[in-house]
Amino acid sequence: MKNLSYIILDGYLTQDPELKTTSQGKSVTNFSVAVNHNSGYGEDKDADEVSYFEVEAWEKMGENCAEFLKKGSKVTVMGNLKQNRWKSSEGETRSKVKVIATTVRFDNFKKKESKAA
Repeated sequence: MKNLSYIILDGYLTQDPELKTTSQGKSVTNFSVAVNHNSGYGEDKDADEVSYFEVEAWEKMGENCAEFLKKGSKVTVMGNLKQNRWKSSEGETRSKVKVIATTVRFDNFKKKESKAA
């Protein structure tokens, strides 16, 4: 049985999405989402905090993100967590957790108005 590592983020893009194509010809878009939240514990339990999450969106979903989103866009991202591990040039083990998007909702997307003739 597989374990579950699913996440839902509601926040704002911190930069414009970056669309790339892999050597296998698949498109992938990367962007970062800032999520404002309340820590809810300790002396500063009422203090707001910001967490930043790196998101990876593949193929058509990623292409749509690159076309319609920009820095400051509000989004809701649903996806799986993935941890990448590697050795640095100094031989140190490094790791990074990113979100592999299964759904990206454009929360402040406005359709272009058609002009009546």
